[in-house]
This record gives sequence, C-alpha cells and structure tokens, in this order.
Amino acid sequence: MMHGMSSGEYVENLTEMLNAAHRGENGASAHVWKLIYDEIHEMAVRACSAEGTRAQLQPTLLVHELFLKMFGPSSVVPQWDDRRHFWGSVGRSMGQFLVDLARSEGRIRRGGGRERIAIEIVAGELEDVTRALSPLSIAAIEALDQLELESPESAQVARLRFLSGFSIEQTAILLDIAPRTVSKRWNFARAWLRRAIAETP
Repeated sequence: MMHGMSSGEYVENLTEMLNAAHRGENGASAHVWKLIYDEIHEMAVRACSAEGTRAQLQPTLLVHELFLKMFGPSSVVPQWDDRRHFWGSVGRSMGQFLVDLARSEGRIRRGGGRERIAIEIVAGELEDVTRALSPLSIAAIEALDQLELESPESAQVARLRFLSGFSIEQTAILLDIAPRTVSKRWNFARAWLRRAIAETP
C-alpha cells in the first residue's frame, strides 16, 4: 500500500490512475502496471513465507478493489475456496487487465499497426508494460483461455509464471503442488502457447 495513505485514499488513487491509463495519458499505463506487478509479488512473498497460513492468502486491497471488483459487479465480495482458486483469480484478472488496456489502445487484432515485439514465453517477461502490451503478448494471454479448455492445470501455472513472473518454487507453494509438477505443466504450457502465437496473423 502507498505510504501515508488511508485505505480509502489508496483505492481512490488507484482508480484515478487506472482511469488515466484508459484515457491514454502518457505514462499512466506503465505506472499502473508496475504498481500492480509489485503488489502481486509482495502478496506472493507473504504467502510463500507463511506456507499454508490461510490468512496470508486473503486478498489485498489492490486485488480486491482494482481487479476483481472492477471486473465484476461492485456489490459482490469475492470468495475463494482455497489458495488455488484465489491465485487463479489473480492470474486471470491480470490477464484481463492487459487485454482490456490493449483493446482501449487499439493494439488488439493484427497488432493495431504497432511493432510486433518477439516474446519467448518465460517467467517475468511481462513485467515491462511495453512488452506486456505487444500484440504477440496479448495473443498469448488470450490463448490461455483456449489452453484452459485443454489443460486447466497448465493454464493456471502459465498465468502465474508468464503473467505474474513467479518462480517454480513460489508457484508450487501458492498452488500447493510439487515443484516437479509445476515444471511439467509449465513446459507443456510454454510449448502450447508458442504454437498458438506462431499462428497469430
């Protein structure tokens, strides 16, 4: 949370920044994405240090107010069955934020006339907003929905690794699965997504 701010001021400030990003104000989208990325990582560090303390997996102000609340009915308070459900929601919401932002900037569908930045599908690759909003990155993010139909477990790992930049060990702790299982699902997801973006027009 931003130092020196009350919870209400924090939400108001984030909302203003998000609106500025959607209006296309210079540098706003990069600032919002960096704030989101840093906050999510702080959440993961706390969750991993707790290793199973359910209280540590409750949503922070950012995820609740900026993501899940803004992408759904504001009157609904999100509920999660377990840590997998919660972190699945985080990854999905991060992806939806990028897709919506890319759509608002005209980057979706054949790149919107912008340069196609090559991507490798590696953990932490989307930390930079320019790379995150590149047409091929957006194509990969959208392809995650199709991957989920074939292998929902692999799609969940891919969202945490590709979108959130979590390590194999962090992902294993957050999803309560073995690191070798994370590696297997991640390798499958990477190969699948690479094929998907190779077919992007």
